[in-house]
Amino acid sequence: SIEWKLDGARVQVHKAGDLVRVFSRTGNDLTTAAIEIVNAVRAMDAETLILDGEAIALRSNGTPYPFQDTMRRFGRVLDIDRMRETMPLSVFFFDCLRINGDDLIGRPGSERLAAMSTVVPPSMITPRIVTSDLATAQAFYDDAVAARGCNGEGDRRPL
Repeated sequence: SIEWKLDGARVQVHKAGDLVRVFSRTGNDLTTAAIEIVNAVRAMDAETLILDGEAIALRSNGTPYPFQDTMRRFGRVLDIDRMRETMPLSVFFFDCLRINGDDLIGRPGSERLAAMSTVVPPSMITPRIVTSDLATAQAFYDDAVAARGCNGEGDRRPL
């Protein structure tokens, strides 16, 4: 399994009915700063969810802002609405740990991805392929670099 490497902020999103909360990798509550993510997950057709993903600020042309700019979004306590307008957050999920009361942590990744795919729109799922073919893997890598460009610092890793 090969997936895009997104240079964003790792988030875990918990949904219980209409209550949605966004947490950082260290457990900090980011809900207030990530209203775009809250609204997107609230609209998903699941009563309960726990999703793992990357939040990233994208320009209008789909290329990412530098990592530091994405992180500034989470440190904001003032002018959050203005920052949302000028630097909206997108989210790309790569794992589903719980769905509608079903704990998926001990299940294979393929089952977790299949469950996630039933409620998360494809545009919010981290692109990935499963292959043992080197040419297919290289083409996937090349497409990732072409689709997102490089990170603006001369680094050619896919974002």
